[in-house]
Amino acid sequence: MSSNFQPDDTTSEQDKKSAAIKRSKFDWRYILLIAIALILGALALYFSPIKQSRNFYDYADQSMLIGIPHFWDVISNAGFLIVGVMGLVENKRHPLALIPSMSFAYQLFFIGLIGASLGSSIYHWAPGAFTLMIDRIPITVCFISLYCIILAEYLSPKLGKAMLLPTLAYGVVSVVYWYMTDVITGRGDMAPYVLVQLLPIIHIPLIVWLYPNKQNPTKYYLYALGLYVVCKWAESNDEELYALTSLLSGHTIKHILAAIAGYYVYLGWKKTATKKPCG
Repeated sequence: MSSNFQPDDTTSEQDKKSAAIKRSKFDWRYILLIAIALILGALALYFSPIKQSRNFYDYADQSMLIGIPHFWDVISNAGFLIVGVMGLVENKRHPLALIPSMSFAYQLFFIGLIGASLGSSIYHWAPGAFTLMIDRIPITVCFISLYCIILAEYLSPKLGKAMLLPTLAYGVVSVVYWYMTDVITGRGDMAPYVLVQLLPIIHIPLIVWLYPNKQNPTKYYLYALGLYVVCKWAESNDEELYALTSLLSGHTIKHILAAIAGYYVYLGWKKTATKKPCG
């Protein structure tokens, strides 16, 4: 009489795979990323309302050239337009999406750069709450589309795709919420919008470190992230850098470096995509 507990190699392999899948749901790396997101969300709620400085609209660049106010802060946005157009043209010629199911997000990143060029130009031409909202929405689109792309490339294509539209909606609403509270109180609550910028800055380096993948353009993402950190430093030293250079303010330098960061992302996708056969 045969035992009901005889080992079966096939069943054993299936059990191992099933157990591995179950364990992956409780992967400490996932738990760490989720914990960070929850902590940041809790901190944003705790410190809400987070208000920008009273002199936020007072930029060092007060130049007026060929009828354009704040000339260098306006004209330096051309870099975003150049990179955005380059990306869309190259994507049409040779698809850049490393994850085909996320192809819309790759295009959206470049569309966001073009929008940031136009929005930031409008804002710096006439700084104010409404034009700042126009500036921040395409920046949000860039941040979130890139963040979801990296989730798809390193963690799970399904996760990246599932998060794209909800996080885009959250990002846009966070900017509109800031503007509405600014209209009401005179100093809007930036707490929800702060998460849009802060979470990717913390998550992205962790993700590429915790989930190494040689097929992805990791070094280009890190170059872009490093440049963005320098951007924030330049922005916070707007007047000091203007006094040092006598021409370019910290905010102008921020625009230039941020466009270069966008170019590094584009370059990483291009180099990786061209290694793969078309079709």
